[in-house]
Amino acid sequence: MDWLGQEPLSGRPVADRIRIRLGVGLGLLFLAGPISDLASEPMSTGTRVVSAIGLALFVAIYVSVLPPLPWLSRHGTRAVVAALALLPVIAAALLALGAPDSFTTLFVYVAAATGMLLPPRIAAAVIAAAAIGVWILSARRGDSDSAIAATVLTVVSIGALMGAFGRVVRVNRELRETREELATLAVAEERLRIARDLHDLLGHSLSVIALKTELASRLLERDPARAAGELEEVQAVSRQALAEVRGAVQGYRELALADSLTRARSALSAAGIDCELATAPTALPADVDAVLAWAVREGTTNVIRHSHARHCAIRIHADRASAALEIDDDGHAGAATVNGGGSGLDGLRERAQRVRGTLEAGARPGGGFRLRVTVPLS
Repeated sequence: MDWLGQEPLSGRPVADRIRIRLGVGLGLLFLAGPISDLASEPMSTGTRVVSAIGLALFVAIYVSVLPPLPWLSRHGTRAVVAALALLPVIAAALLALGAPDSFTTLFVYVAAATGMLLPPRIAAAVIAAAAIGVWILSARRGDSDSAIAATVLTVVSIGALMGAFGRVVRVNRELRETREELATLAVAEERLRIARDLHDLLGHSLSVIALKTELASRLLERDPARAAGELEEVQAVSRQALAEVRGAVQGYRELALADSLTRARSALSAAGIDCELATAPTALPADVDAVLAWAVREGTTNVIRHSHARHCAIRIHADRASAALEIDDDGHAGAATVNGGGSGLDGLRERAQRVRGTLEAGARPGGGFRLRVTVPLS
């Protein structure tokens, strides 16, 4: 029942249910006139009984559809619309059977329920039909022009008022659903961010720790002093990794390109890979600097893990239009590092796209592997 102005009563908080029921009950107080006329005006006993039963049925259906009660909403939109369609039928039948003239007020309730429940165009058509029906019934009954105009105006104005209120209810419901959907998407996005950051951070740091620990174990007997230095670097990398993980979880981490280049040179050197570094002196915007920093970390981690390279070149070019980072190695372009072949490159591509950048990764024609990230500066 997405297009109905009132969502079912089930699932609402108890306070809302009580408030809605009180509002509908107060609206029914205007039936005091028809009920009084039913008891006082002269008519046959059969007409009086039939009119009372019809009025009770009208009220029961009106209360059931505004808003739809659980027993009715379980049967779907068609059941609600069918119940709503019974209201004008009952009202017209009662007047045709000889109910008091004040029973014309029932069409006001028809207009109110129609305006609240149905979409604007359909509601306008139904309210117009109800107003025309009231005008015809009142004219045939011989009511004065002023009385007819007052009744028709009441039906139209109540219908328009409740239609506007129904639109507000629909908009509020859509906003609430949108807010809930955005909250769900925000949680999913935060989970992806943490997963991506932990992969990028820990992948690089653990690779460096593993390399330096292995190097220290080889140097332990023949060069204890250098082995101790390598272990001190392992401790420093471990502390830095712990701080970065905490920052990633809290959402406060920032990565600088200069720091990433320094760590990349150190990690490549520990892996026995010759590093050629060529950087542009141009200062880059913070968001671009961070993306290129992540690219350096991911690229060098892949070189160390997968390439079996002997030489790696890291070049940064920048001009007024764009900045570009290239990481070339002379190793093997393994399946784990091809374009789109790993979660690390996928995460890096997402980072580049956030600043309107592009990522290219794949085997070079002359052998080896190339990672290139280009980000516009304009």
